[in-house]
Amino acid sequence: MWAIILPVAVGALLGAGLGYFGQCSSGTCPLTSTWWRGAIYGAALGALFGFGSSSSAAKPGTSARADSTNVLHLTQLEFDARVLHSTRPTLVDFYAPWCGPCKALSPTIAKLADEFAGRVRVAKVNVDAAPQLAERFRVEGVPTLLFFNNGKMVDSLIGLASERELRARLHALTAATAPCGSKPNS
Repeated sequence: MWAIILPVAVGALLGAGLGYFGQCSSGTCPLTSTWWRGAIYGAALGALFGFGSSSSAAKPGTSARADSTNVLHLTQLEFDARVLHSTRPTLVDFYAPWCGPCKALSPTIAKLADEFAGRVRVAKVNVDAAPQLAERFRVEGVPTLLFFNNGKMVDSLIGLASERELRARLHALTAATAPCGSKPNS
């Protein structure tokens, strides 16, 4: 509630101040020609700002987590040991903190990491913090998802992918790894 009220109040105050002190009596600025018009205009802009910034926040009761305890955040030094020398199938999400599609994909990655825990290792690599890894695997855009099996890259996906598509690829990855009735080991 305060996420809307505060921007409206601040906008109204700024608009009223602009109308009162702005000295716009020529009629060329009708939205702020008087203090009350400025207050209405400022409140409207404040409401737009309030609704816009609050709609991006997670609503109560939803599971829009950005991360999970089952997601490893890898550095350049850890990558080879955790991915290339592992017998467990691994999904690596190359992302950037400033990337909108990466942020949108993050809750899906966390959900799948929880769902496939023990069967598939899920890792993330920040391309800004590990540019050598991004260059090594020819990551030219983010998000880029790389699928590894027995230390070898077997699949890749560039861009925002649906949960359904990622789940299907992870099922295929786990089916290709484990013989019938056995679980892959770390």
